[in-house]
Amino acid sequence: MSIIKVDAIQSRGSSDSAITFNGGFITPRCVIMQVKATNTDQAYSASSGQVKVQWETVEIDTISGWDSSNHRYTPSVAGYYLVGGALRGQFNNILSLMTMIVRKNNTTDAEVDLRNQFQSNSDAYFNGSYPIPTGLMQMNGSTDYMEVFFEGEEDAVFHDTSDIKSHFFAQLVHAT
Repeated sequence: MSIIKVDAIQSRGSSDSAITFNGGFITPRCVIMQVKATNTDQAYSASSGQVKVQWETVEIDTISGWDSSNHRYTPSVAGYYLVGGALRGQFNNILSLMTMIVRKNNTTDAEVDLRNQFQSNSDAYFNGSYPIPTGLMQMNGSTDYMEVFFEGEEDAVFHDTSDIKSHFFAQLVHAT
């Protein structure tokens, strides 16, 4: 077993180091992003098919990988990212089918995308928050990006209230 002197950690601590020593505590730094939307009233038309979900506010982005104009996350650290969140929707008509997708590089590859599909024999889904797919997504740390898409059989309004936020997150869990 090797022992690291506190002096060595302090001298190496900088804004780009993996850990910092802070008053007796070792604080790991990690790549994490979360965006949210509340009461932005993004309209969805069932005839549109799959549409990209738009996010209004960056809550945290430790590596500045969020692109607010394209509503996508491009992490600069290669590895596996845990992603997830919730989408708040107001559905004018009750749905029996809807799908949420976390898509990598805007492909439609079922082996790469993460999908949640909600389906019933009758109209069962109405106003509420529904989970964005949660899972691991491998990113190359340079050109790979992720974004959230929605598809449903009825018109809807996303982020329809300020009382309940929609959110999308990604956190590096294993660098490669």
